[in-house]
Amino acid sequence: MKQALDHFILAIPVLFIKQFPYAWIAAVVLWSWPPMFSVVFLAIILIGLLALRWQSSAWISNLHREHAFKDGKFYVDQPPFSWMDSARKILILFAGAAFLGWLLRGQFGLSFWQIFLMIAGFTILYRDTQFFGAPTTYVITDQGIGIHFTPGHMMTAKDPSGFTKRIERLFIAPNDREKFLKQLPHGYGNGF
Repeated sequence: MKQALDHFILAIPVLFIKQFPYAWIAAVVLWSWPPMFSVVFLAIILIGLLALRWQSSAWISNLHREHAFKDGKFYVDQPPFSWMDSARKILILFAGAAFLGWLLRGQFGLSFWQIFLMIAGFTILYRDTQFFGAPTTYVITDQGIGIHFTPGHMMTAKDPSGFTKRIERLFIAPNDREKFLKQLPHGYGNGF
């Protein structure tokens, strides 16, 4: 059952899932209506966020099932992002959204807070990789290296010599170098 669910979520294009931030605009614009309207759009946003996390997890699970044989190595590395950079970018966004909210207040029948929340929320949800870094996952197995980069593209293992014809050489800088070297097949870690 888990394999079928993994294939289901992996079949949905990431760019289709990433359309959920548009629901934020509707949630903010309709907040003065009966609350049920905004709750529906907030539920759509929550489903979209969970679907992105589920897709990333399903990709790792699928690679593990297909390429980590019974004694095979399987190492997952997800580079961190800088919280200080994120905080700085979000503060700049909030300042810009506040300025636009002040400038456009009363226009389109929207208050300052509605315009501020619409701009800030939509930007954070839609351009999340600009604020929090691109969620990139590197998987190293004894069959090769897999890279999952969201929201750009997805690569899956096709050939032990490489995962795609577009990338001939790849430089990876893992977080935990010692653990990474232990996961490489015998003989490959000697060059480091």
